[in-house]
Amino acid sequence: MAGDVGVWIGLISVVGGFSVLAAGFAGAYFIGKSRAQNETIRSGRDPELVARLARVEQIVESTALEVERISEGQRFTTKLLSERKTIGA
Repeated sequence: MAGDVGVWIGLISVVGGFSVLAAGFAGAYFIGKSRAQNETIRSGRDPELVARLARVEQIVESTALEVERISEGQRFTTKLLSERKTIGA
């Protein structure tokens, strides 16, 4: 019976040791990963993010240009229609 207790104590010690070791590695991994993400966000130098922002900026500029062209066309058409009515009347 005394030998059985020693085996259990040894088994619990080994399993506990591996558990602590695994938890330590997992904690170090996740803390390192979150710090790397925070540094990337703070630095703003993520090349993929910079490229995406450049594309969005380009799309916004081209959309603004097209809206301006459409509004200029509407002004011109309205002017022509108003002149047509005053001439015809």
